[in-house]
Amino acid sequence: MKISETEGGVVLSELKEFNLCHIFECGQCFRWKKQEDGSFIGVAKGKVLKLIQSGDSVTVLNTCTKEFSEIWEDYFDLKTDYGSYQKRLETDPIMKTAISAGSGIRILRQDTFEALISFIISASNNIPRIMKIVDSLCSLFGDEIEYNGEKYYSFPTPEQLHGVTEDDLAPIRSGFRAKYIVDAVNKVTSGEIQLDALSSMTALEAQKYLMRINGVGPKVADCILIFGAGRLDVFPVDTWIDKAMKTLYPSAVEGVKVRQAGENLFGDICGLAQQYIFYYARENKLQKEK
Repeated sequence: MKISETEGGVVLSELKEFNLCHIFECGQCFRWKKQEDGSFIGVAKGKVLKLIQSGDSVTVLNTCTKEFSEIWEDYFDLKTDYGSYQKRLETDPIMKTAISAGSGIRILRQDTFEALISFIISASNNIPRIMKIVDSLCSLFGDEIEYNGEKYYSFPTPEQLHGVTEDDLAPIRSGFRAKYIVDAVNKVTSGEIQLDALSSMTALEAQKYLMRINGVGPKVADCILIFGAGRLDVFPVDTWIDKAMKTLYPSAVEGVKVRQAGENLFGDICGLAQQYIFYYARENKLQKEK
């Protein structure tokens, strides 16, 4: 990858394994919105970015080379060689097909607290509604940011949400999830849950630790771990993954939980494998092949 300055931002050229649609539309994040021209505008790290892709080149607006190297290179996980991961996974012919459907996915290095709250909101929900609730939470409690004459809002910090009540959350219309958001905020701000500690635990320990928060079950905990703590060694299981695994790997899931089957098959990068399978299943490839 090469980085060069352009007016109002930077240009990334010779990018490998990087597809904006596959990155932002695979269910891992909720603050990036596709524009009519195919670009994406999103809020992360307290900043607004606009990204435009043309082949293996991406223009990133509202940043500079120094800031990109200090913040966004890590956020987009550009130092990780996804090609080598794919080579490992492609020894499995089924996974090779799945990778072709979602090639260019990268696991964003999102803020762990943002992932915690966002995936609590995601429970029994659909992506458009999740995005709407998250946006409402940000506009109510986050900091205002202006970009190109439009107002955006940062994701609120634990401190900004400290002391929040279910009544305070009523305007965001999160329903039954409000009490879980309150519990999560209380446990993080009190120090009962220390999100920085997740990286030093085993995957199972970290999952159980997060499940101390009301409303956080195994799937939500695993999503927080992979998308908020950068743990590729977890295998979140939702209805898409459950169906896909039972269809694609029936012998592997026989007698064991789907999560365990994913870990057994794909090892320390099972989380990335899960993303390829998720994209493959969501795009109805499985139904077409039946």
